[in-house]
Amino acid sequence: MASCLPFLRLLTYFRSQHHNDGDEEKEEEQAKMTVEPPSTLERAVSSSKPKFPKFRKVNLPFFKKNLQTKNNGNQTSEIPLTFKQNLKEQHFAVAGKQLINREERLFSVKQDGVGSNKSLVEEEEDYEESLRKDFEDLLEEVWSTLENSFEVRTENEKEALKQAVLVIQQEEEQDRRWEGVAEKERPPWRPRCCRWTHDSLLQNIVQRRMEEAKLDSNADIKSSIQKEIIGKGKQLKEDLLHIVEHVRSCYPGENVCQPYAKLYHQAFCAKLREITDYGLSDDDCSHVLQWVNIHYPSIMRRKELKEVIEYEQLEALLPENMLAPLEEQYLTQIENEVQTWCQNILKEEKAEPELRDGCYFSPLAIDVIECVHGAMTSAQKVLGSCSKSQRITHQIKEFLINYQDYLKNVTEDNQGNTDAVLKANLRCIRQLREHIRKNQELFPAHIRTDCMDLLTNIRELCHGYFTTSIHKDLKGKYSKLGTREWLKHSEKVCGELLEGVDTHIQKLTNLDKTCLQDLLSHLHKQVLAEYVRKTMKKKIKLGDEKKQQQAAKALHDNNQKIHTLFTEAGSNLYDLKDVLPRLAELLTIKDPQFIELELVNISKSYSDFSEAHVCAWLHLKATLSTSELKMIKKTFSELRELNTPKETENQKLDPLYSSRDFFSKVLVK
Repeated sequence: MASCLPFLRLLTYFRSQHHNDGDEEKEEEQAKMTVEPPSTLERAVSSSKPKFPKFRKVNLPFFKKNLQTKNNGNQTSEIPLTFKQNLKEQHFAVAGKQLINREERLFSVKQDGVGSNKSLVEEEEDYEESLRKDFEDLLEEVWSTLENSFEVRTENEKEALKQAVLVIQQEEEQDRRWEGVAEKERPPWRPRCCRWTHDSLLQNIVQRRMEEAKLDSNADIKSSIQKEIIGKGKQLKEDLLHIVEHVRSCYPGENVCQPYAKLYHQAFCAKLREITDYGLSDDDCSHVLQWVNIHYPSIMRRKELKEVIEYEQLEALLPENMLAPLEEQYLTQIENEVQTWCQNILKEEKAEPELRDGCYFSPLAIDVIECVHGAMTSAQKVLGSCSKSQRITHQIKEFLINYQDYLKNVTEDNQGNTDAVLKANLRCIRQLREHIRKNQELFPAHIRTDCMDLLTNIRELCHGYFTTSIHKDLKGKYSKLGTREWLKHSEKVCGELLEGVDTHIQKLTNLDKTCLQDLLSHLHKQVLAEYVRKTMKKKIKLGDEKKQQQAAKALHDNNQKIHTLFTEAGSNLYDLKDVLPRLAELLTIKDPQFIELELVNISKSYSDFSEAHVCAWLHLKATLSTSELKMIKKTFSELRELNTPKETENQKLDPLYSSRDFFSKVLVK
């Protein structure tokens, strides 16, 4: 009889849980009459050790129903709600704890054994079945509550969902406590795996909501593919924001936003990949890429979501083998559009440029820059990469090749409007150069170099149109340089030359100020180069020191006048003022070794200063012997190779503003 006492007490407890409130006191009195005193009972129960650890105490609200009961002192007491009552009131966590307590008592008794008493065995089986049914009723309410997660708004609804989540957490902990217990000795419903069921339920809910997402209602969007993507994107956004605002707080101790984000991400991925598999039009292709790199990241990086969702941990929306063909299709489309736009811009170039603020103007450069830069900026966003969009800049190179051909035809046709067209386009050339210089990161290095070289050639073409006629008109005045007349009357010869130059400079009107400065810098370098070339023509020999001093003085004086004329007119090549003085110094140095050193120093400043220039200039210095000339040339050649500095990137970009290439303009035999 003593071995059955624990089970008898358990039977009394089960009966008390299934009677109505009015019978609870009666059941309790009956139990007291049929069992030993508490101290004896407790010893009987504790004699069998449980095979799982003690259940961790969970702090939960203990809901009670106030019932007035009379005690000897005429005081009132509170009686706990039964399982059925807690379930009805949606106190799921308390109800779940009640079932767990019943489970532990039942299976503790089973471990102790009930002997061969047939009636006790049958009653045990009845109570086990009753407990199973109560668990099923509880979980049915839990899963139903979870199904309605997206209808949760009020505090009562949030509390109910929180209670359902607490049941799942309790059940998971109870599963862990039964781990290691033999299958025959644990409840047949353990492990219950509520977390797995919970996750599967969420997956089904998310999948259903994404499948049922409405198409976007924007009438301006004609593509059904775009409507579907936008509709699902909106559904994803709205649902995740709902989770953060209303559901997140119902999951104590865990961040439910991340698994929800993963489920929605997987659903959106699956739809995009399904759409992409069918092949897309250019517009739909662009739309998909915008969602991959713009719209979707902007949703996931919203402040509300960013704080609880680690977007970087999610897989890519499209794998590389699906993304690469879309990017290629998009880039090809953009390249074709840019090419067409640039061709149309060139076709629309006006034969008669308009005057704005006294200067000829063409919108060509502005239109091209806006076209290409807009395409580049858009491509960077759509592709999510600056490097991928750089390919579009190849279209600028193609445009510049066509642009060069166009201006070449203009100069060759030499129509009445040629002067105006070239003046307007000099400003365009400068604008295009400035754009490339300020946005170097948009261009691959080789494309940037090719474009700058093309623009340099185009500018040279336009400058050449204006300067060729000037040099032709000054040909007679150039011919007197480096002659005996020049040596005797250098001031007069140089003065006549500069008068002719100034006359032509005054005719350069209706030209943008900066473009005029560029043109004058170009003319400055050409006039000085022609001056040096004529002096190197070997028309005279300076056979004594007096003549060498006289020639050196003429060079200094002429240099000052040339420099003053051009810089006051607007030339930016201030460092050209050193060319003639340094050449003049060679005429006055007597020691061949010092001449060698000075020649090497000149070659350091002017990278194109060659052995041919050395021979032509030293021809003037007739006091040098043949052997001395030979030694000077040999030493110069050897040292020049060792000391020639490399050009910087800026100097390579625009030689117009550097005098380093000066002697490349001085052509000697």
